[in-house]
Amino acid sequence: MRDRDGHGAAGRRGLRLSGRHSRALGPRSWALSLIIAAALALLVATATTSLPYLVSSPTTDPHFGKLNHCLALALPGPRLGWAVAPDGSQAATFGARAVALCGAQKSPTVFSAPGAVAITFDGQGRLWVATHEQLLREEAGQLVPVGDFAPVALAGHSEGVIALDTAGQMLSISAQGQVLGQAKLPFPGALSVGPEGLLAAVVVDGGLIAYEARSLTLLRAEAPCQVEGLWWLDAPERVLLACEGQQPALSVDLRTGQREEAPRRWRTSARRLPGRPLYVHGCEGLPCTAPSP
Repeated sequence: MRDRDGHGAAGRRGLRLSGRHSRALGPRSWALSLIIAAALALLVATATTSLPYLVSSPTTDPHFGKLNHCLALALPGPRLGWAVAPDGSQAATFGARAVALCGAQKSPTVFSAPGAVAITFDGQGRLWVATHEQLLREEAGQLVPVGDFAPVALAGHSEGVIALDTAGQMLSISAQGQVLGQAKLPFPGALSVGPEGLLAAVVVDGGLIAYEARSLTLLRAEAPCQVEGLWWLDAPERVLLACEGQQPALSVDLRTGQREEAPRRWRTSARRLPGRPLYVHGCEGLPCTAPSP
């Protein structure tokens, strides 16, 4: 009996000991589970964070991948800027001494352009280049001088380009070199042209100035808020403005001045192609597809 009692007591003690071990192993198991879950979460987060980069990689871009592959081979870098034709069929990039152009042709065209500071395409798909000394236009596979005006910003319109210099002088110039219009800004700003190349806008010192693109006829000059950014919308006369601070964004009709509030949120800085409802931003000095604002 003593043996049975002893065995039974030992068995009960063993059971109690096993219970204590079970209770002790429970938190360890939970801790291990939490560690595994955290590791899996980190893996998922890393994969998710990497996905946009892979999607927006220049040579795998859904709209500009082939053009970017061509441009990257033609001008390995460093690249200082880019431009896309209104219909998206051509793209160009430039460095300190050269401009590369790619399109439907199998091989790229590389132009010598020392001191290049800006490039753009006009409504007819002609490439324009601004250098420290002059304005150039592509013609028959060559860059030909258009004048001694030396702009620092370019934006193509339906018949030519708008060129803006460091003094705030702005000219609208036709493909034949004719001055179609001119305007004066207090100092340079962020110049852009909207859908169909009809209207132009400049964000300068927190304000907005809008023009007819071809003639540079003034439409309005105002500061509906402290403007931090501008996106052209699908309607040729409408832009979306990002405002400083906690103010909502504004959708503005450049002809009538009508305004509508839009949700305040982070938006990718991007240009809308004049000939397609497609937004583009720079990645590694090349054009990549951007989300709609």
